[in-house]
Amino acid sequence: MGYDEDEDDFDYDEFVEREFGAPLRSKAVPLHWQIVAIGLVVLFALGTWVSLGLWTPF
Repeated sequence: MGYDEDEDDFDYDEFVEREFGAPLRSKAVPLHWQIVAIGLVVLFALGTWVSLGLWTPF
């Protein structure tokens, strides 16, 4: 039994939500905005790392 069988009437999305809770990524926010937000967090962390001088090898 695979996920792509036509006669498979099991609701995998409902099962995952029931067993593991709601997904962490909200489907209301488009994926590209989530990627932009992650990029900004990475840039902020990189800027903090550089400003603290932790990037110097000695």
